[in-house]
Amino acid sequence: MMRTTKAETMPMGRSWEKKIESALMLGSFVSWREVSEFRNELDRLFDEFVSFADQHPKDALPIFEVFIAGCLEKGDEIDDSSNELGSFLDELACAWTRCCEAAGMKGDEYLRKLAHWIDADGIGFFSDLENTVITSLGKEYRETLEGELKKRLQTAGREQCKIDAYHHSAIETLKKLYTETKNTTALIEFCERYGIDQKDCLELANIFHCRKKLDRALEWAEKGLELKEDRHSNEYELKELRRKILKDSGRRGDAVADAWADFEKYPSIYSFESVLESAAKKDHTDLKVKALAIFDKAELREAAVALYKFKELDRLSARLAPAKNKTLQSIFYGDAIPIAEALSKKHPKQAARLYGAHALKILDEKRSKAYHHAHDYLQNAKTLLEQCGEAAAWSTLITDVRREHGLKHSFMPGFEKIAAGDGPPREPTFRERIAKKLEQRSEI
Repeated sequence: MMRTTKAETMPMGRSWEKKIESALMLGSFVSWREVSEFRNELDRLFDEFVSFADQHPKDALPIFEVFIAGCLEKGDEIDDSSNELGSFLDELACAWTRCCEAAGMKGDEYLRKLAHWIDADGIGFFSDLENTVITSLGKEYRETLEGELKKRLQTAGREQCKIDAYHHSAIETLKKLYTETKNTTALIEFCERYGIDQKDCLELANIFHCRKKLDRALEWAEKGLELKEDRHSNEYELKELRRKILKDSGRRGDAVADAWADFEKYPSIYSFESVLESAAKKDHTDLKVKALAIFDKAELREAAVALYKFKELDRLSARLAPAKNKTLQSIFYGDAIPIAEALSKKHPKQAARLYGAHALKILDEKRSKAYHHAHDYLQNAKTLLEQCGEAAAWSTLITDVRREHGLKHSFMPGFEKIAAGDGPPREPTFRERIAKKLEQRSEI
C-alpha cells in the first residue's frame, strides 16, 4: 500500500494557512535590515497563492482573509519605515477584491467586508483602502461603492461632528472612481459641487487629451494652472501636458515659447530639456546656442550640470575657475564627482578643486560614514594638482585640513597616509590584490 505524507492528507486551506504562518513568522520582530528578505518571501507566496486563487476563487476566499489578517497582526512586529508591508497589503487587498468578484460575492457583502478590514487595522495600513482597491473593482462593485459613498456624504451633511472625516474621504474616493472609469460628466459635476483642485484638472485634461478632444484638454490644463496650491502641487505636470496639447493642436511655436519662458525663469538642464521636447529637431542647435548664453549667467549649481551634459568642458572650466569653495560645494555631489572625472584630463586643476571642495564638505558636516569618500576625493585632488604643477595648492589644502579637522580621529590617520604619498587608506581591489601574481605569471 502506498504511504501518504502529512502534507498530502492535510486539508487544502490548512496547507495554505501553514505556509502563511511560516512566511509571516508571528512573534519574531523584523528589523529594517531584514525587511527586504521578508518582503521577497511574501511576494513568492503571494504569486503562488494568486495562481491558485485564479483557478479556485471560492476556495481561496477564506485563505485570503487569513493572509490579510495575518499581515495586519504582523504590523506591530516590523520596522516598516520603507512601507514594504504596507505596499504588500495594498497588493493583497486588490487581489482579494478580484477574488471576491470571481467567487460571486455580492457588492453589499463585499463592502461590508471592506469596512471590516478598515476597522480591523489598528495601525493605518488600510486608512485609504477604498481608494486603493478602486483599480480592481468590476462594474457591480463600482456601482455599489459609488452608492455607499454618496450616502455617506448625505450622512456627513446631517452629522456635523463627522463631516470632516466622512466628507473628505468620500469626496476623494468618488473622484478617483470617476477618473478610473473616465466618467468625465460625473467627475465635472462632482467637482463643481464639492470643489476642484489641480489634480482634478490634470485628470480631466489627460482624459480629454487621450480622446483627442484637444480644445477641452487645453481648457482643463489651463484651468488647473490658474489654481495655486502650495501643497501637493501638480503645476509641473499641468505645464508639461499643456505643451503636449499645444503641439498636437499644431501650435508648436506656442509650446516652445511657453517652455522657454519657464527656462529663462528657472534655468536648468531639466527645464531646457522641456524646451527641446516641444521644439522641432531642426531647431535644437540654435536653441542650444541661446541656452548657453543663459547658462553663462545662471547659478553655478545649475550651469555646471548643463555644461557637463552639453560637453562644453572648456566653458565649464572657465565658470569654475573664479568660484569659491562654498559655491563649488553647492553643486550636488552626485553631479560634482562625474563632472570632476570628466574635467580631469583637460582641466585637472578645476577637477582637483571640485574633489577638494566636496571632501571638505563631508568633513565640515561631520559625516563620518562618508570619510572614505573624502579620502578618495583628496587622493584624486593630490594626484591632479601635482600632475598640473600645482603642488603649492596641495600643500595649502593639507594645511587647511590639519588646522580645521585635526581632531577627527577616524579621518586623520588615513589623511596623513595620503599626505605622505602612501595612497588612500582603503582595502585593495581584487585587481590590485592579484596584480603581482599576474606580473609574475607574465614573466614566466
